[in-house]
Amino acid sequence: MDGGIAAVAIGGAGLLSGSLTRTFGRNRTAAPKQSAAPDPVAAPAPAVAAASVPVGGSAQVKDPATGDAVYIVQPKAGQYCAFSSVCTHSGCAVDAPRNGQLYCPCHGSRFDAATGAVVNGPAVKPLPRYGVTKDGDQLTLGPLQS
Repeated sequence: MDGGIAAVAIGGAGLLSGSLTRTFGRNRTAAPKQSAAPDPVAAPAPAVAAASVPVGGSAQVKDPATGDAVYIVQPKAGQYCAFSSVCTHSGCAVDAPRNGQLYCPCHGSRFDAATGAVVNGPAVKPLPRYGVTKDGDQLTLGPLQS
């Protein structure tokens, strides 16, 4: 009987550890650092090669304003969009899209990889969406839209 209790306690500790790693492992910088002198050359927007984003897959870039991860996805051939990796339920980092959905390992929320809409709660708000522009073979992250 004591072995069963120990196994449950160890398993629960492992789940808690994974949840805390997901929650506290993401960058929570509130705002970019301000320099004393203005930067004469603005930093380029994050970009990736279009070939690195397969249909149904994604590439990860960083939001230059927050440092949080953003997934640029291609849900259908030639259709590109981008979503914050920060779950709207409790701020955990969602996994990269698989089978048309982004999954949050902390509490099980799932989001549609084409729209960011909630497929399964506990989240009730969609993932924030970013614009994406395609120029030649490059995909460039645009501004936050929602």
